[in-house]
Amino acid sequence: MSAYLATVRRLNHLAAVVRGRAYHPQRYMIETLAGAIEDAAIGIQTFPVDEPGQLPQGATDALREATDLLTQNDFMIPAAIIGYATAPVTGVMPKMEPLQAVSIQLARQDADLRARRIAIVEHGHLNSRDEEVLNAALTGLIALHRKHERLAAAVAVDNDRPCNQGKAPADLAR
Repeated sequence: MSAYLATVRRLNHLAAVVRGRAYHPQRYMIETLAGAIEDAAIGIQTFPVDEPGQLPQGATDALREATDLLTQNDFMIPAAIIGYATAPVTGVMPKMEPLQAVSIQLARQDADLRARRIAIVEHGHLNSRDEEVLNAALTGLIALHRKHERLAAAVAVDNDRPCNQGKAPADLAR
């Protein structure tokens, strides 16, 4: 399967996951988001590509709309998930950066989330031909990034406590 077809497949599955998993009090907003993701898939299939490894302008515009919707509204879906869908073409996989937690417990939670993300990505679940596996991988990545965002907020509060200021991040190798 070409990188473009893989991206189209991931985008279409992501749209389905969004319809089933996203939350917004106004249902039409979920449809707008899923529609923008589907428009990106259609754009890849419809518009010519100027350079290999690049997305066509129509797809880029639709993905920008989807990303803006995700960052400006809380759909309970992190914007990073778009990058997993476009990675076959762009070659850029979203990262989950270490949070530099001072607390051992929070550092362990951070390491666990990052390890679980790596397992999904490196075991090839995003490239699975099984539709249920691909949907589960996308759903799992959404959940992991969401938990990581919440953990980042907790780490920021914990690291900002007077007793923790100036401390080095927790060393889990001990």
